[in-house]
Amino acid sequence: MKLATWGSAALAVCLAMGGVAPLRAQQSESIAASSITSEMDDSNYGSYESCNTCPSGGYGAGGLFGGLGDRNMQLVFGAEYIYAQATFSEALAYVEQDAIEGGETWHQIDFNYNSNYSFYGGVYLCDCGGSVIFDYTRLTSDGDYAASESTGVDIFGPFEIDGNIDGHASVDLKSYDLSFAKTIPLGCLLGGAGCGDCCDDTCCGDGSCGNGCGGGWCPAWDITWSGGVRYANVGWGNTITATDPNGGAFIDSANTSLNFDGFGGRVGLLGRRYIGKRGLFSVYGRGDWSLLFGNVDIQTIVTNQAGSAFLRTSNDITVPVTEIELGASAHLGQHATLSAGYFWSAWHDLGMSPEYAFDQFQISHFDDANILGWNGLFGRVEVAF
Repeated sequence: MKLATWGSAALAVCLAMGGVAPLRAQQSESIAASSITSEMDDSNYGSYESCNTCPSGGYGAGGLFGGLGDRNMQLVFGAEYIYAQATFSEALAYVEQDAIEGGETWHQIDFNYNSNYSFYGGVYLCDCGGSVIFDYTRLTSDGDYAASESTGVDIFGPFEIDGNIDGHASVDLKSYDLSFAKTIPLGCLLGGAGCGDCCDDTCCGDGSCGNGCGGGWCPAWDITWSGGVRYANVGWGNTITATDPNGGAFIDSANTSLNFDGFGGRVGLLGRRYIGKRGLFSVYGRGDWSLLFGNVDIQTIVTNQAGSAFLRTSNDITVPVTEIELGASAHLGQHATLSAGYFWSAWHDLGMSPEYAFDQFQISHFDDANILGWNGLFGRVEVAF
């Protein structure tokens, strides 16, 4: 098989860190006689190694960046809408005790889904699907709760804030990621059948698959590995107040807050399957793992009519973070990709951590193995120039 001309060639920005979907669309003007000529002629195909659409000479040539600027590259920008909910492994709101029948019910804080966002940008290096991306993500979630004592029912809140109570909790997470990602094409030519490795003689014959990075062919699968660094700031607060049920006068309150600042490394792996003979749609799964070292501060201030007192702890910790994302993408021409899906994440040792003595309903210690989790939907739009 001999390739006569390739008109516009598309790109695919594969990013595991920010979830950047490969921008894959390639114009095929004409192909010499072959078994798949009718399928490929005058159509868009996925490819992230044919760099005809990348600016010649790249950006920033000369000077300090002369070596990098001489390479073909594209600028990539993306924005993400995230509808997410915080979920703690334990976030106690209050304990309800049945004084007549006996037994207790432990009520947890139910956090709401909030609207959140993420922005990213960087460069796509056209040779073999490399990319360098900076990503900023912010996640927030909150929840309210309330309870009142009645005949035969007693209400116990954290830090002995009992009786007629109401509370509010909130979580705020900000992360900053800088990563390098590399894409490896796998599988057969889109639209082909039974051809095995698309860079062998069975499919290409004359070696037109290029250097093994995909030049001139459109694989049905690819995987992307990534590595980089992350800085994160995580904070949450929980305020509970007791008032007199006859008139609503203030009795006492407790406010607990956590703040964590950490820095560390992050690695990830993404697998993508392209759908259709032109590869304009795809589904993917991504996993990322971070290990952050930093300082955590936890403080509780208890206030009543006599004054205020506080409990405080501060120490250095190492926080593991696990993130999983499943989604689908639509590759709109050469310069835009739309993606949507669902994600889960777990930030260890950053949960709401007061633990209580079961016999007295009073705090006994801070738990050091509580998880702050997140889950939710996302929608992403990405453009490249």
